[in-house]
Amino acid sequence: MKRHLIVLILYFLLTIAMTWPIANHLTTAIPGDGFDGWQNYWNLWWVREAMLVQGNTPYFTDHLYAPNGVSLLFHTLNIFNGLWTLPIQLNFGLTVAYNSVVLISFTLAGYGAYLLSLYVLSTSSKFTTRNPYPAAFVGGLVYTMSPFHMAHLLGHMQVFSLIWPPFYILWLLRTFNQPSNRPYLDLPNLILCALFLLLTTLVALYHTLYLLIFSTLTLIWILGSHLKERKSMSWLQLLRPLWQLLGIGFIFGLITSPLLAPMALNANQRPDLETGLTQNIVLSADLLAFVTPSELHPLWGEWATSIANNFTTTTSERLIFAGFTTLLLTLFIIIVGWRQKWVKYWTFISLSFMILALGPYLHVNGQIISLGDWPLPLPYLFLYHTVPFIDLTRSLSRYDLIVMLGLGVLVSLAIAQLQLWVETVLEPAAEDGFRQAQPAWFRQNQSTWFRQNQQVLKHACYLVPTGLILFEFLVVPYPMSQVEIPVFFETLGQDSAEYTIAELPMNWDRPTPLLHQTVHQKRLLTAYTSRNNPSELAWRTPVLQHWRYLRADIIDQSLAEIAPTIFYDFNLRYITLDYWQMPPGPEREATEKWLYAALPDQSPMYDDGRLKVYQAPPKTETRPYMSLGEGWSDYQNHPNLSESGRFITTTGTELFLHHPQNQSLTVAMTTVGSDQIDSTLHVFIDDTSLTSLSVQSGSTVHKFELPPIAANWVNLKFQVDGNKPIFVSRVALE
Repeated sequence: MKRHLIVLILYFLLTIAMTWPIANHLTTAIPGDGFDGWQNYWNLWWVREAMLVQGNTPYFTDHLYAPNGVSLLFHTLNIFNGLWTLPIQLNFGLTVAYNSVVLISFTLAGYGAYLLSLYVLSTSSKFTTRNPYPAAFVGGLVYTMSPFHMAHLLGHMQVFSLIWPPFYILWLLRTFNQPSNRPYLDLPNLILCALFLLLTTLVALYHTLYLLIFSTLTLIWILGSHLKERKSMSWLQLLRPLWQLLGIGFIFGLITSPLLAPMALNANQRPDLETGLTQNIVLSADLLAFVTPSELHPLWGEWATSIANNFTTTTSERLIFAGFTTLLLTLFIIIVGWRQKWVKYWTFISLSFMILALGPYLHVNGQIISLGDWPLPLPYLFLYHTVPFIDLTRSLSRYDLIVMLGLGVLVSLAIAQLQLWVETVLEPAAEDGFRQAQPAWFRQNQSTWFRQNQQVLKHACYLVPTGLILFEFLVVPYPMSQVEIPVFFETLGQDSAEYTIAELPMNWDRPTPLLHQTVHQKRLLTAYTSRNNPSELAWRTPVLQHWRYLRADIIDQSLAEIAPTIFYDFNLRYITLDYWQMPPGPEREATEKWLYAALPDQSPMYDDGRLKVYQAPPKTETRPYMSLGEGWSDYQNHPNLSESGRFITTTGTELFLHHPQNQSLTVAMTTVGSDQIDSTLHVFIDDTSLTSLSVQSGSTVHKFELPPIAANWVNLKFQVDGNKPIFVSRVALE
């Protein structure tokens, strides 16, 4: 226990040193670039809010994308961190909780890789040294201080929480390698494997995928080894690892079915969740990235960045430098210890995941390598087309997690081999078997100097690699983002009323409003989640739609007239303009233009230089307005004419009418045809036929009357005859 405690303390102290100045800003800032970090900051807050305040599942929130809310099943919620930091949040606040995840994750990730390395060393008679602990410690260091780990500290909490993969792999190998006198399935070990896989899943499904692939590769490796020994094994013994892995999968599936079953069902119903091959190609690792030094290094970071800018993605995804010391030690152990099973196995695992990280096609210096006119395919392309749900993943360079874990184990074997050489050379009484295993030139150089410096050489075997690895992986000082909340939002946090805030600009999803929500705790009109929200209303409803896209759409109504009714329907009380999020330029000008179109001649109720706040005008009269439903194409230019608009698709399209108020209304719809083919557009109120419109070439305005309707919400449906969509440039109420 004393040794384990010392190892934990050392990893903790090294974490403080290697991530400095995080420990100096525990209450005021978080590490990172001020982007994805705020999303994960919000994740911690939301788990607490959902479970302790609302008493609901954290996998759905009505605080984002008001009023409908959004499912968080495919959001990187990493609920494990939200749960274990609850006491810290309640006593010390969110910022301390976030930084605690950083310090604990780096410490325990290193400790888990240390235990895995120690297990490999202890089960390999060829690498048995009298003091294997330093070698195992360096193995854990390679894993937890790797540039891959440091890169995702920029904001990806679900990625930098690397605690559980080493523990799962350790127990999986223990389970597979258990003595023949143990129970056939050894239920306790299977349960522990399933538990570590569950904890991994509660952090990141990406990691779960990696461990499932790791388990499959390990099973193939072991079965292949068993087939070589088939004469001395029964079929029952031969297939034992298969039943063990199926047992782990059964226990894991049983425990996680309440979470994974609805995810699988949702994924089948939502093709928008599929990331597509294009994103996989962009977010793949570049072959040169494994040997390109860290962009975050204080000495050569700028030079490394000039090289890495040729790669296809951002720093957090492309920074997978393995380290020259790490690679040299790995090459060393492969050369001198290739006959040993652990060397072959971990080389196989590391290479397999490196190839997967390279993605569907080979990239070198940002360019896809081609054979003639054909891009060079890699094994991931086969997985993409054959493995269910793998197309939900985007960032393939993250397979580097297992690469660095495998390299860490190989480095520990290399250091153990160096220690063993020193021990056998410096001690003439060493076992002859050990001495004869060393190269002749090494045995012949047992000089007096070697013996006089025995202790120095023993320590140098691990201290020199440790120093070199830490130097190569250095990122001090790590970039920090201050937790800064405008005073206005702090004031709103004292207001117990429930309402919605629109934080502008919102033409693309920024994470800063999530940071603000942790203080004001009001609902947000839009948000920054890991996957788009298919039920988001901001792109469908006038005024909000204009703020979202900074342009007019096909619905043509006076924004100033309908804005109060829309604000009332969305329970929208405040509209804020955050000038820190939009520097001078077209984006700011367009945002202000469409804000003032909805709020003409209205002065801000609050202005601190950064934040302008407008109060939504009260609804004095209910005005009918329209919003888009399902089935419309994206807003686009007509393929042949100068008009802009949307297509009514042949699968059926919806248009919602809000507050008809039992009065007769006329809908005016402008269609644009570019050929001589006439078509018919059928209009329905819900499922009742209303009228049919003959759509001809050229621009035509169609008008149809709506009967008085008492309902507060009407669904107009459009159905096209034939298989040709109809282009609409304008819809209005008269």
